Amino acid sequence: MATRRKRRLNDDEVICRAGDPAECFWIIDDGIVVVGEGDKIVRRHKGELIGEIAFHRREETKRSASMKADGITNLWEIDHSFVDKLSSEQRLEWFETVAAVLADKVMEATRQRSRLLSDNVSLDQVLRRFVCDDGLMAVNAAFDSTNAGEIDPDQTDALLWFSDVAGFSGFSKDLSPGEAGRQMRRFMDVQVEEIRTAGGEIDKFTGDGLMAFWRLPDETRSKDRVPKAVRAALATIDRIRSIVVADQLPLDIRIGLHLGPVVIGDFGGTGRIAYTVMGETVNSASRYEQARLDTDGMRLGALRISEAVYPFISEPDLLKRLSSDIRRFVVKGDREFAAYTSIDQES
Repeated sequence: MATRRKRRLNDDEVICRAGDPAECFWIIDDGIVVVGEGDKIVRRHKGELIGEIAFHRREETKRSASMKADGITNLWEIDHSFVDKLSSEQRLEWFETVAAVLADKVMEATRQRSRLLSDNVSLDQVLRRFVCDDGLMAVNAAFDSTNAGEIDPDQTDALLWFSDVAGFSGFSKDLSPGEAGRQMRRFMDVQVEEIRTAGGEIDKFTGDGLMAFWRLPDETRSKDRVPKAVRAALATIDRIRSIVVADQLPLDIRIGLHLGPVVIGDFGGTGRIAYTVMGETVNSASRYEQARLDTDGMRLGALRISEAVYPFISEPDLLKRLSSDIRRFVVKGDREFAAYTSIDQES
């Protein structure tokens, strides 16, 4: 039996298939060999060893990947009889050569893995500009073939934030698109910074408005996160009003905070992810922000805090900042809400 033999392969001719016995390996004398299938392939060139890993394993002797010729290719095929006929010195030199080749392949695989990890980090950073951290899980699930790219919706309590830059539509109608965008980003940047610092998630931007939420899975985290959200709202109002006063802009900010049960998940259609929060709590929170006058015809303050939110506020400085008066207002003529607002923050 020959210890090695030359093989000549035509373009696309199969050398071996995944699962075949690893009875030999090859040295590429000329041409290119494609290892793997689909998008998980590498190309090996003249002088490289292929199939040597499975061949030299002690126990597992099956091919882990298919290989085929890319164009006319010539290979030297080497089996166990070649190695068996080597002298002790030749065998030592041979295995040192194989070990060096394997070390190079390990280093190459390590570099590729590092690049993939770096690419994944960069991709996550980009995706976080479009979806919240919870939504990022839905996006990543879309790459997971084991669950058909879906994750189950989650039911929990949450605090909802709805805000609107009051007067911006009229203010921006005479601005160029670029300037209108620049001005809006100023106000959105303030909100995003305060919300994220307080541990909230940005759900979406709605023109000159913003929707955010805080998960409240238990009472402990509710007591921690609700005051942080309120502080974020007050800080946002202060910072935006500072900009408005400094630049003499005809604008203001309204923020509605409400909490209750919600469903969080991907509610998009086929081929389109739409990760968001749904439920009556969401609708009610938006109504707090949208309301203008209380039942006595008085303007509501810039911050509207629902009766569900207020019991979680116990810090003296927050209680001092907020008015303890209950202001009633009617939404769409058929429902009445209570709003706690600061008297000195009217919009």
